[in-house]
Formats: sequence, structure tokens, C-alpha cells
Amino acid sequence: MEKRGSRPGLHSGFHQAEKRGPVLMIIAMPTKNGILLLLASLAAVGTAIMNVGFATAMIASLLCALTISCFIMAQFSLHGITITRDRTHDAVCGGTLQLPVIAVNRTYLYRMPVVVSEKLPFCRGGSLDAVIPALAPRGSCRIERQLTPMKRGHFPLKTLRLVSGDPCGLFRKSRKFHLPANVTVTPRIEPLENLRLRHDHASSIDQEGRPLGRAGSGMDFFGVRPYHPGDEMRAIHWKSSAAKGCIMVKEFEATTIDRITLILDTDEKNVGFDDIENNFEFLITAAASITDYLSKKYCALTFFAGSDENGILRENGDAAGIRIKIMEALTDLLPSKSKVEEVIADAAENLPDGSVVYVLTMSASRELSELLKLMEAQRFSVQWIFAPKQHFPPRESDEPRRMSVVRVKQDDGDIKPLTASYRTDPVQLLRSDDVPEEE
Repeated sequence: MEKRGSRPGLHSGFHQAEKRGPVLMIIAMPTKNGILLLLASLAAVGTAIMNVGFATAMIASLLCALTISCFIMAQFSLHGITITRDRTHDAVCGGTLQLPVIAVNRTYLYRMPVVVSEKLPFCRGGSLDAVIPALAPRGSCRIERQLTPMKRGHFPLKTLRLVSGDPCGLFRKSRKFHLPANVTVTPRIEPLENLRLRHDHASSIDQEGRPLGRAGSGMDFFGVRPYHPGDEMRAIHWKSSAAKGCIMVKEFEATTIDRITLILDTDEKNVGFDDIENNFEFLITAAASITDYLSKKYCALTFFAGSDENGILRENGDAAGIRIKIMEALTDLLPSKSKVEEVIADAAENLPDGSVVYVLTMSASRELSELLKLMEAQRFSVQWIFAPKQHFPPRESDEPRRMSVVRVKQDDGDIKPLTASYRTDPVQLLRSDDVPEEE
């Protein structure tokens, strides 16, 4: 999978910034007002030369003195001020990220407020600006910069820039500090209330309330009981059937481990147009929320997704044990050329019996519907979440988002998808009202 920058540990807690000095000092440059003052000064000097007189000489001298003094104040406005990056922490997409910095005044003079600016590709606007208040002689100040990261991934932080000027705002001076660090933004996680974990026909209950498997489908022999519809013929216990005068079958203990499979569509042709709030990011959030919910339950989880580098990405194991691996995969996962139908076909060959399958797609082709119908016929419980790109229109600053409704054409027996849009709450979409919350 393609990495957005260097990749630190997902749960390293924080990353200590490498402290290095400034890499570049730039001469003070005029602002728009400064350019006007420079032109006025040149005009006044030219007038004084062409029309020698006391008034013209005084006006030219005053304008030139103001220009030179403002330039000198701006040029030395950042002298003696240094900045260091404090420890940076990882964050969750849509949460709060703190990027603290420490400014130090190494001179014996008071320094006026300055601005610290940094380019950050994972936040809206692409940059973060914060004001450093006036610094006392030999004083320091810690600035708690907070922002909301909107893009997931591993991001390298490189340069901080201090910006100041003169009191009149005629010149602007900047100074860059090379302070490398790394930030990991994991996918947004919604706290799910409940989720369907068992197949509707995965187990039956005996008179004591104990879950029992279908005859012939469990692992440990439990006993003999009368035949129920759905039991396998090979499980018939002929000797007991002859003794009882009715068909008796061998009963096996049901496994208490729920088996969940998560299949994620990554086809780049179906990704929405908005860079931040598109259908692919919605499905990433849904997959991360399902993984986080299952990690708190005793169940087995298998994750499938398409990837240009690894073909079909697969992670399987205990849900709590592979949570970190799946979250790392979702953090780095990008749209690929893999077709969701190919991923589903590959997953269907490796699904354990009685699995609950969550299929998260951005398309609804006829081939996809047939595959899901075939999985249902093989006694898998399929939960289909469909997020078309037409339901996630790009965000415009001056106009409300308008989406075109997509309707899925279905035949008899087709699985009905849960359709999502940019207005959809993942908690309500994934909520299963007929499944009580497990303790």
C-alpha cells in the first residue's frame, strides 16, 4: 500500500521532534502598503531633485526616513527568537490534534507578537497559523496549536515559519526553521451501539438455554436428539433411530465464536469527487467502526480489500488481536484498480461456514448482486452497504451540496443494500434493532 510519508508506529504515543536550527533567513519584503510607500518615496525624491525647495525636500526626507526605519524594524523583528517543536501525538481523523511549539526570546529586549505558520496537508486550507504573544526579555512561551485533521495517513512535518514585520505593516519578514516530525492520522471511528454478529440460522437453543449447532456442523459430540429440518443426513444415528422409532441425529456443541468477514471496495473509478468527504472515506470510517466494535467482542474477524501493491489484502484472526493491523491498513489504504467483484469472489472461497459478511461497496453492478445472492444461498448472512459517489457531491463554499439519487435495480431474491449518503450517520446505518446489545 502506498504510504503518505514515513511510517512510525501506530501506537507509539508521541513522536519526539528532531530539533534543528533555522535553515533560511529571508530579507524583509514590502507588503502592498509598503510598495505604495516605496513608490511615494521615489516620487517625492524625484520631485525634490527636479524642483528644489524646502517643502519638497522635507516631504522626501520624511517618506524616506519612514521607509528606512520600517524596513530596519522589520528586518530585525525576528532577531533572537527561536522556536522548537514539542512532542507530537497521533490523532484520529475528525478528532483533535495538538501540535505544540515553544518560542524563546534570547535577547534582553521585549519582542512584539509574531505568527508561526506551517503547511499541513491533512487539515482544511492546507496550513495552520497561530499567534505567539509578545515575549519578555529572555522569556519563553508554549503555544498549544490545535486543529482537526480531515485526512488519514502518515504525514511528515518539516518546516515551521515565523512571520513578523514592522509596527506600521509596511514590511514583512519571515524565518524558516527545519524541525522534522511525523504525525499519524487514523480513520475516524464511530461508537456503534450494536451490530449483527450471528447468522440467523447459525445455532439453536436447547431446553437449558445453551446454544447448539446444527447436527453435523459442530466440533464436539454432545448427544443424540430428534431430527430437525436443516440437519444433515450424514448425522443420522441409525441405531438410536431404530430404538426410538423416529429419526435421531447426532448433536454437536455449537461454537461460541462468531465469525465476521469484512469486504471493502477500493475501486478508484467509483470514488467521489470531494477530496475529504467522499464515499470511499465514508466506507473507511464504517470499516474502522466495525473493526473497533468487534475488537471488544469475542469473535473471529477476516478483512479483505483490494490494493495495487498487494493485490488483495487479507487480514484474519481474533478481532482484538488484529485490530491494530486492520487499522494500519485502513490508515494507508488508497483507491486502487482492483474490482470489488474480484475481491468478493476471492473471499467467498475462503469464508468459514456460518459467517456474517459485511460488504462495503461503491458500486452495485449486476455481477455484484449475483455474487451476493450466491453467498446467501451458501448460508452466509450478507449485510450490504452501498455508498455511490453520486450521493457524495463535492462541497462548494457558496452553494449547498446537491446529490442525485441512485436506485439499485433488483430482481426477485436479490439482497437489498443499505444505501448511504453524505447525510448518513454510520451509527444508525449499521445499527441492528433486532439484535440486543451483548454484555
